[in-house]
Amino acid sequence: MAVLFAASCTQSTDMLTVINPDGSCYREFTANANKQFVVGDSIEKNNPFPVDIDATCQVVWKFRNSEWFVQFPASKTKVDSIMKAMKGRDKPEKKKEKSDDFFARVRINYASVEDMAVRFKLKESHEWSKIKVKYSLDKKFRWFYTYYKYRETYPKIETGFKIPIEKYVTHDEAMYWFTGVPNIMQGMNGVEMMEYGSDIENKLRQWFNLNLWNAEYTFLLANYDKMKDKPVSKERLANLQDTIFNAKVNSAEKFKMKHILDDYFKTDVFSVFWKSNDSQMEKYENFNQGFLNYFTKTFTYKLVLPGKIIQPNNAIVQGDTLIWKLTAYRMIPANYVIEAQSRKANVWAFILTGILALVAVASFIWKPGKR
Repeated sequence: MAVLFAASCTQSTDMLTVINPDGSCYREFTANANKQFVVGDSIEKNNPFPVDIDATCQVVWKFRNSEWFVQFPASKTKVDSIMKAMKGRDKPEKKKEKSDDFFARVRINYASVEDMAVRFKLKESHEWSKIKVKYSLDKKFRWFYTYYKYRETYPKIETGFKIPIEKYVTHDEAMYWFTGVPNIMQGMNGVEMMEYGSDIENKLRQWFNLNLWNAEYTFLLANYDKMKDKPVSKERLANLQDTIFNAKVNSAEKFKMKHILDDYFKTDVFSVFWKSNDSQMEKYENFNQGFLNYFTKTFTYKLVLPGKIIQPNNAIVQGDTLIWKLTAYRMIPANYVIEAQSRKANVWAFILTGILALVAVASFIWKPGKR
């Protein structure tokens, strides 16, 4: 619950995608790095990026406010000289080296969006490495302008939950809560928004808790025979599943089943069973909800398209850059789509059209005399 409903304290990774006018593109990541990475010492171990560093990657780096350097890996002599020079410019209190004094950027170029769809992948150790993203670019020539429509589709996360979210909230409420679209709170004042938002939050907690409760309870019943000094029969334990949930869990921010069952039956048998050698309950709690790992990572996703943006599709616009907060929350109710459209003027078309128009007007005005 803390992972799903509380604000994440995980540092977001910057990811930039740039689409060039000819349809080629590149993807770029920026991150703090350490000296070991810059000099090529155990690059895999010290790699701060969500992708593997190989021959297809262009890496640049800098130390504090220095210029960017393209030599990678860099020699230790060069790095030491740059560090010494930069520290000489800093104030005394800033001279001490910090772990985030180095900054690195990696760029991967692709011949097309289709090429990126085939070649791009996150490193295997990354929590999102198994998410299969679909990419597409629709480029249309319309004489005066060329139109670009770019899309990335992130699949809905498979939670394995058997109780659908629509049992507790409407589809639009779920979409708004996790993605911000549609804006169902438009027209409400602050008090109304707070009350409505709190109601949605409580309902979603019930939905999430009930799914976790039912899954773990089913697993407990399957392992009932391994439990010693049983305080209740298996049949009665099964019959009390919903009763205990409604009385002890419901929309609670967090819960531990063993403590709830101990409290309900006035015993410590369940806590003892959770810790016993032949019990799988602790392992179940630790590993069964593997999809929760998706929520430990976030991306600040940036997109640059050719020309002028004409449809930002719920993005923050900063100059020519579109920005989305890319989190696993947005993939809970349905596939999450990042999409934008732009229009680039074909200057040559305007010039050619102007020349043709001038020729047409001139030929109409000027008529050679007859002989």
